[in-house]
Amino acid sequence: MADRSTLAALHAMTTLASLRAALRAGRAIADRRAGRDPSTQEAATPVRAWLTEAEEEMGTLEVRLHLRRVAALPDEEAAALAQDFEDRLALADLAGLLRTAHQKLLSLYPAVPEALLEEARRYPLEADRLLALDGPKHAAGLVAFLDDLAGFRARLRAALRAR
Repeated sequence: MADRSTLAALHAMTTLASLRAALRAGRAIADRRAGRDPSTQEAATPVRAWLTEAEEEMGTLEVRLHLRRVAALPDEEAAALAQDFEDRLALADLAGLLRTAHQKLLSLYPAVPEALLEEARRYPLEADRLLALDGPKHAAGLVAFLDDLAGFRARLRAALRAR
């Protein structure tokens, strides 16, 4: 049976995950009420600005997840569980950014390559698939995903500069 500190950590993680889901839903509702709908066509200038910021944030999350792969997992079970949970939250954040980036890139089509749109469509699906995996399959898949993501980010930057 798990000790009290492990149970407390699990409770805290469950609460945090619930709060994050509620916050995301609240933001989505507020955006819709304010007239911001990510599924509609938007003007190119604000889309390019958003994508530039999102690409930087993707890079931050990518580096953070790469660094976690290099660092060994803590020996203590609760600490290892907390680190894995934090990594999964970062991957979920990355999936959300990629999902919105795909929607925003659609507003720039045909000024951006169709291959980039397709790539942007696939990445959130791959991130979701990784979130469902555990153990060595998750670790190996995450390394490959992050390496591929670095290339996608470079292609995105090039497309945004090309105008």
